Amino acid sequence: MQNYHSKNRYHPMIIMMYHSKMLSFEEISRIPRTTRNNWNKFAHSDYFGYEMAQDYIVDFDYIKDVLTKKHLNRAMKFACSLSYGYSDLIGKLEQNKKLLREHAGNITFSIKRITRLGKIKITDACKIFGVSKDWYYTHRNPRICSLNPFGKCFKQYPNQLTQKEIKTIENIIKAPENQGKPKTTLYYRAINQKVIICGRSTFSKYANFFGYKRVRKVKHKGDGKSKSFRASRPFEWLHVDVTFIQTQLDGIQKVAFVKDNFSKALLHYKSIADKVNGDFIKELFEETFEKYKLYDASKPINILSDGGPENKGVFLEWVNQITAPPLVTKITANTPDFPYSNNMSESTHSIYKTEFMKSKFSLNIHQHYRDLDQFMFYYNYERYPCEHYGLIPIDVLNGEIPNKAKYKEPIKEARIKRLEKNKEFNQCLLQCI
Repeated sequence: MQNYHSKNRYHPMIIMMYHSKMLSFEEISRIPRTTRNNWNKFAHSDYFGYEMAQDYIVDFDYIKDVLTKKHLNRAMKFACSLSYGYSDLIGKLEQNKKLLREHAGNITFSIKRITRLGKIKITDACKIFGVSKDWYYTHRNPRICSLNPFGKCFKQYPNQLTQKEIKTIENIIKAPENQGKPKTTLYYRAINQKVIICGRSTFSKYANFFGYKRVRKVKHKGDGKSKSFRASRPFEWLHVDVTFIQTQLDGIQKVAFVKDNFSKALLHYKSIADKVNGDFIKELFEETFEKYKLYDASKPINILSDGGPENKGVFLEWVNQITAPPLVTKITANTPDFPYSNNMSESTHSIYKTEFMKSKFSLNIHQHYRDLDQFMFYYNYERYPCEHYGLIPIDVLNGEIPNKAKYKEPIKEARIKRLEKNKEFNQCLLQCI
């Protein structure tokens, strides 16, 4: 039988290790001399794909050092493990750029330390952390701007608000007449008056920096499981509830507001010093129906209240006797048949006592009524609910539809102007660019 000798097929890595002198004498002796002579004639540039492999060929000496020197091998394994975990974390975060900026000091320090201990290039260390060399040098020695509340250079970070816009927000937040008002109201009032044009989250960030303090609302008793709901049109759902309001000279007054669910507008109020009964609630709704011509409404009206006795008896009889076009239904909140809450009314009481009155009391009954009238105007014409995107309750009650994209274009235009303004900022003493 004739013997056939098959030619050895060498792994591509063996060829690279041979050229890099990484093979021992014993390992080299196992390779035929003719094969070694053939390998010695290799010219990398003559082979297809040389351009793709060129960077790796240039850096292969570093790779060889890592593979052959134990201390470098351990250091790079540690660095790679760190990089894998870091890259995985960053990749799962939507706002990774923001995270990088917030932790720029720690990242640049780690890069500098790895280059010193691992004896690798800055470029390679930056790749471990998924940042560029330019990013590293930019954040290694950050420039602190004394004219900016966050210390950011206007020229280096031109996307931020201009110095004038920042000062405007500061004046809004620190104005005595704005103390205790919601940020949403302050923001939409400013943007409607074209005092400031920016996103609501941006306004909120600067407002918090300048010391905005949220008013603590009065907490209502409940099981914590009450559910809310939203109407689909004005006058579809009307809320009512009674609250006690203290005056300094004339004692406690009982006040009830009628509130529209869809627009959040206050339709009417009534106050009494005596005990609240069904006649009180009935008269409140009679005046409300006449004021807004609800007897002529063509669509059903639902009245939501709690289970108090004043919401039954005479009031319930009045509801059942309405023979006008609309179908009026009286519903009790937080019941097995209707598990939704009446917190729309409860929030009104809280806003009146804390946000509007600032936990103070009216002097007497005459001042009490003046305060209630002023509160009705404030709530309907000066306060901006978050869900209305810049519309006041009375606008929505009158038929305007909230539009989330209402300020999209003005904010976009303001951002372009802001970039140009910050890039030309000439009050900075630092040479950032």
